[in-house]
Amino acid sequence: HAGRSSDGQSPTADVLGGMPLYGNARWDVAGSPVTVLRSDDPGILGFDVVLPLELRDSLLARLEEHGAVSVGAGIAEVTRIERGRPKFGVDMTEDTIPLEAGIEDRAISLTKGCYVGQEIIIRVLHRGGGRVARRLVGLAFPPEAAVPAAPDRIYSAGREIGVITSAASSLALGHPIALGYVRREFTVAGTPVDVGESRAPASVAALPFVG
Repeated sequence: HAGRSSDGQSPTADVLGGMPLYGNARWDVAGSPVTVLRSDDPGILGFDVVLPLELRDSLLARLEEHGAVSVGAGIAEVTRIERGRPKFGVDMTEDTIPLEAGIEDRAISLTKGCYVGQEIIIRVLHRGGGRVARRLVGLAFPPEAAVPAAPDRIYSAGREIGVITSAASSLALGHPIALGYVRREFTVAGTPVDVGESRAPASVAALPFVG
């Protein structure tokens, strides 16, 4: 879906507010094309703006004039983890099955034609009842715990059951949190685990942590 304002020059609030997830609007700024895409990559609805690099600073200044507040990449990363959103190249690789990462509702289609990996998805859903060997879960740590780091291993009763992929100190919750994969029998929220060489205590948490 692409939208434009009636004058073809700038998107209206109605266009942006009514834009569906992953929809886009295009307009011209100083003679250069700018595209706004509705996105929820950090776990909250927002917009990605694609524009020529030379327009970046002026656009940021205009946004701040209208009340926008700049945040760093670190804050965005904490927000992403709090919202339980896996990131490709960090929490997922090309070998990750969408059902393992819990993104099947928004990342795959069960009705469209053939696509790469479709056979595996259908096999897991229809023959395996949607069960996969491992699942992405949240991990919650005590407030005094150190923030873990990928790829710290996750243990239960001294046995390795998974691995940390992302971690942060949650601003909203006041304690360290992490994303990681564990074997499917350890995915129930509240399951106690140990993390890293120090065997730091943690517990499996439902995702999202916040929101």
